[in-house]
Amino acid sequence: MSKKYSQEVNDLMASRLYPTTRSVYRQVVNVLWALGVATLGSPNLFGFISLYVTGLILLDERQNQSRITRFLPGRCHDALNRLLRVIIPSTRMVMALLITLAQSYGVKGYLCLDDVVIEKRFSKKCPWTGWTFSTSKGRNVYGLHIVVLLWCTGPVKIPVAFRLWQPKDKCAASRYRTKIQLARQMIIEILGLPFAYLTLDCWYNARWFTKFLNGCGIIWVSTLKKNTYVIYRNRKVKASQLARMLKPRWRKCLGLRAVALCVYLPGYGSVRSVVTRNGHGRWEYIVTNDLKADLTAIVQRKRSRWDIETVFKDTKQLAGFAACQCRVPQAMVRHVAFVLLTYVVLNELKVDPSETAGDVKERLQLEVIKAGGIPPEPLRARTA
Repeated sequence: MSKKYSQEVNDLMASRLYPTTRSVYRQVVNVLWALGVATLGSPNLFGFISLYVTGLILLDERQNQSRITRFLPGRCHDALNRLLRVIIPSTRMVMALLITLAQSYGVKGYLCLDDVVIEKRFSKKCPWTGWTFSTSKGRNVYGLHIVVLLWCTGPVKIPVAFRLWQPKDKCAASRYRTKIQLARQMIIEILGLPFAYLTLDCWYNARWFTKFLNGCGIIWVSTLKKNTYVIYRNRKVKASQLARMLKPRWRKCLGLRAVALCVYLPGYGSVRSVVTRNGHGRWEYIVTNDLKADLTAIVQRKRSRWDIETVFKDTKQLAGFAACQCRVPQAMVRHVAFVLLTYVVLNELKVDPSETAGDVKERLQLEVIKAGGIPPEPLRARTA
């Protein structure tokens, strides 16, 4: 696609926006062009995606197609409906652009694998929704289950793959996939991406999956449930019993008590394990296939999994993760892809490394509110 022709199309769309929002729209266009989004299709498709991402950034809640076009009248809401339902921007191609962005850093990062629940209590006809347990709320909720793979290096966090999990009762038996099977598909997609290790939750350390990771040459770090059996010194014990058999030492650099040991995990083989106890008395049983890793490295790798939780929080609060109201199956998938793309755009728009995605969103919203004006001088209190 010619950049000149695409520029003409986007200038035409920008001319239909309110003057206060044009600057933000152009900033989003520049980032999306640098990411290669223009290669996904026609100039109109690029304009629709730019408009949709801008709407997700400027609005704080209910970022549906009608509200986006009310604040950004570059196109009618039917055009954005077609973007999600009819027009064919492949979500795999969108994520491939983010994989390319991660590769452009030229460093070995690390991967975080986890899933997030998006509550959609009224979306009974959506094929992706069903009853599932939400760890954040501690109860069953009706909503979506999305499995996400995140690539990180320092402050940079880039979602590189995702899948929507479909409940058994809403799909054919031959098409049903568990969340771990979906995770396996995503790992295969990103094998060319440089990373040092993969950190995952205890839900994903099924024996067949960890064997698959080991066969791919991937170093993984996870946690064991307290009732998992391991073999230590020729004794078959539960992970929780290891805490009584060992005497963890205080590790000042980590702020907890910990001890490292090698155990045999039935169904997998020899693994390196670290038993930790924090200041609140909570025990944790970390396990990895890197038999040469030291205690500090294992604990720090496990802690790095928290990065994906911050991404889930930011996408929910800042990018409208739960805003899509379409019933068409592919519409929800494309919305999730555009939400993850919006999160990357927010991080690419940082003008200072100390800025967070929330700071960027607030700064762009203030640009619209101030409209280039200068704030008045603060009032001075009267003195007696």
